[in-house]
Amino acid sequence: MKRPRILVINSKTLLPNIDGATIRSLQMIRMLAQTCDVDVVYTCSKRTQPKDISPLYAYCKNVVGFTTCAWAMIVRGCFGLFSSKPLQCAYFYSPAAQRYIDKHLAEYDFIFCNNIRAAQYVTGRQCRKVIDYVDALSMRYRKEMENVGVVKKLVFGIEYKRLTRYETKVLNEFDGHFIISDIDRQYIIHNAPATDKDIYVINNSTELRPAITQNDKRNLVFVGSMYYDPNIVAVTAFANRVMPEIVKAYPEARFYIVGTRPALSVRKLASDNVIVTGFVDSPQQYLADATLVVVPMISGAGVQNKILEAMSMGCCVVTTQIGAEGLDNIVNGQDIVICDDYGKLAGEIIALIADRQRRVDIGRNGRLYIKNNLTYEIIAGQFTDKLKQIIAKFSDK
Repeated sequence: MKRPRILVINSKTLLPNIDGATIRSLQMIRMLAQTCDVDVVYTCSKRTQPKDISPLYAYCKNVVGFTTCAWAMIVRGCFGLFSSKPLQCAYFYSPAAQRYIDKHLAEYDFIFCNNIRAAQYVTGRQCRKVIDYVDALSMRYRKEMENVGVVKKLVFGIEYKRLTRYETKVLNEFDGHFIISDIDRQYIIHNAPATDKDIYVINNSTELRPAITQNDKRNLVFVGSMYYDPNIVAVTAFANRVMPEIVKAYPEARFYIVGTRPALSVRKLASDNVIVTGFVDSPQQYLADATLVVVPMISGAGVQNKILEAMSMGCCVVTTQIGAEGLDNIVNGQDIVICDDYGKLAGEIIALIADRQRRVDIGRNGRLYIKNNLTYEIIAGQFTDKLKQIIAKFSDK
């Protein structure tokens, strides 16, 4: 049987593989390549243009990138205020990419859009199209409105409403839909009145890494992109509201904030007990040296790759209900520790620091959870089955 030829559209650079969006996009491309011949079009700013895209050719036939200077992105974002689309669609839009896609659209059996921003290139066009929402962006912005200043709250309020409408439009117009968790799936469907469309849940996968050896160094580690608002809010609240209580019990405790491009507000958290590393070549080294991995998310959506990777190494992970979203059937206190109250969170961490065996047990169980649920082989099998169902429906139309 002839392999379908598809075009993947991505609204961000695909390399280097340093954040959650890139991890998800590359996972999707790798899985698509198992059954399809894949070409890729991506857009990005000139600052984030990758120096070497050769690793993509392990999965792709052709890769075409379109770069835009920062000022042009800002201008388009401002003009986006006068349209009905989400502001980020205007901000990330590339007219050159649009012309290329329109020119080559008829060459492909279907188009695969790697997020809601990429969907704008084929909405309203006659072609078969599939989307990976990744997560419910409208839900993320609704949550983030509660934790930002007045100006951002106003902008996020506009974006939340526009995203809600646009996610519904894409749900009704596209032929196939994927998303990262059932919570995100239910949110989009709930906001789409009278639709008969469904969304398939495909979680992120992670490599099962060698298990760490638990230590008593009292290192608390957070790993993530530190220009991302939910991460900024999470580490700021933890450093200001939880860390002082931990330091009272363990003056030598250290909170490591590990991640690229830390915002000024994050850099200002640095102290004797809070270390802001900025970009590091190997975040896994910090995870391997962690007494606990803390992921105290209070906003955001989707599955936290930082949690999956830490669990895959056998780290003992402490997080919140939002941080644990998408981890189906995970057991609090057995595979992971989940706590939302800051006072109780400090108490849990203090108790865990003192109880090495419990940390070992939780780390071992968490790693087993990954092995049984979220390895690449498991997720790829689920994705391929659902993709075949979508492709089969194409011939029925």
